[in-house]
Amino acid sequence: MSVSQPKPPRRSRGSLSQEEILDASIGIIRDEGLEKLSMRRIAQVLRCSVASPYAYFESQEAIIQALIRKGETHLTSMLREASAATTKDTVYIQLEAIARTYWRFATENRELHKLMINMGIYRKTFQQIPTSYRVFLETLRRGMNSGEIHYPRERYRQIAGTMWAWIYGVLVLEMNDLLRNSDTLDPIGAGIELFQEMLQKGPPETR
Repeated sequence: MSVSQPKPPRRSRGSLSQEEILDASIGIIRDEGLEKLSMRRIAQVLRCSVASPYAYFESQEAIIQALIRKGETHLTSMLREASAATTKDTVYIQLEAIARTYWRFATENRELHKLMINMGIYRKTFQQIPTSYRVFLETLRRGMNSGEIHYPRERYRQIAGTMWAWIYGVLVLEMNDLLRNSDTLDPIGAGIELFQEMLQKGPPETR
């Protein structure tokens, strides 16, 4: 006759940490989806009472905001590394490195990235421009200062918004599996090539 193993003891509130709660939350989102994230499910994973996570986060939304900040910090670090590794190259190679790195982050952290592009929660989390976007803006500004981008400075925000919207759009298409049967096997490379052609020519009125 088999003997059932005793259940591990329930953890006390003081034995938890914010990082453990966030790691458990990321695991739930990754393996089960955002809809399964709840204080009760977090407590089940951590073997603690449902009330215990509330000692560290006042609500489930506070946990989600902390996850977004954690994801933003990680993404920004990856983008800065990509930018630093290509500073001696052309601005277009730098922009491609940033776009490919963002693609890698989004595809490796699909569920977390879905949280990060939820505009309602994102705006509550960040009152200023996200640091990941700043890396992109800094790179674009270097290209304009170096003359590699043949557009006047007053078009800077327009160019930045258009390119970032393209990156964002490609990622949304990928998340919804709309690129699987696309004729474009490398949407990042194709997009950067097109932007390079346009930005090197300058505005139509100057050609």
